[in-house]
Amino acid sequence: MTVIEQRLAVRAVGIVRGRDVDANAELSFDYDALVLDWANAAAWRLDFDGIEGVAPGATSLTVYLRDHDVLELTGSEALRPFALAVMDRACRMPELTRGLKSFGAPRYGARGPSALQSAHDTWFAPLLAARKAVHGVSDPQRQAALMDGTVLSAALTESAARIAATIAPDNAAEQRAMEAAIEDEAADTFAALDALQAASETVRTGEMDTRFADWRRWVTAVSAVFAAADEAWVGIGEMVGDS
Repeated sequence: MTVIEQRLAVRAVGIVRGRDVDANAELSFDYDALVLDWANAAAWRLDFDGIEGVAPGATSLTVYLRDHDVLELTGSEALRPFALAVMDRACRMPELTRGLKSFGAPRYGARGPSALQSAHDTWFAPLLAARKAVHGVSDPQRQAALMDGTVLSAALTESAARIAATIAPDNAAEQRAMEAAIEDEAADTFAALDALQAASETVRTGEMDTRFADWRRWVTAVSAVFAAADEAWVGIGEMVGDS
């Protein structure tokens, strides 16, 4: 039996929606929620989106909810691996490229505009590498380290330089002008990366009672970076095509 399939006997003590709680229950998972089954009352679903953070102990699990509500669950040693499973499910990375307009543009054949395709791949390469690195990682602090805004900003600056060098390989002045134009076009992307770095710092240094909430804000910042880079490519692609 895996942790997710287990139903754990716990004592739940705390305050939820202004109500004092002090009762025995059975704790389990249900897709995107924790479920508390009470002996003499209807079951409670605690959706992950409404959980601000969790703190595991040797035989306990503290669940921090919105509006400063909190539940202290005590039971057996099985609660610790259960808590790790909660973090694994609650902080699973969403798909980041769904809905982007320019990312994944059709690859051109041998007779197509290969320079444009090469520039496209060069521009998105740092984001793709970061997305690949974070795949399967559910620890928020590790995710934030793998998608570091400062590192990505430097990588996209390098991408701009590489695109410019490809467009004007024998003209240093034209290269610098093209690189500056690309960076101007991507101003919103670099601003989004600054916001991502701030959100990452909060995830790395924040407390356990707000870890999930901080992570959700971080995911929003990551999505904003991908959307801004996608939008920037429209103008960058036009510059490359005109060149």
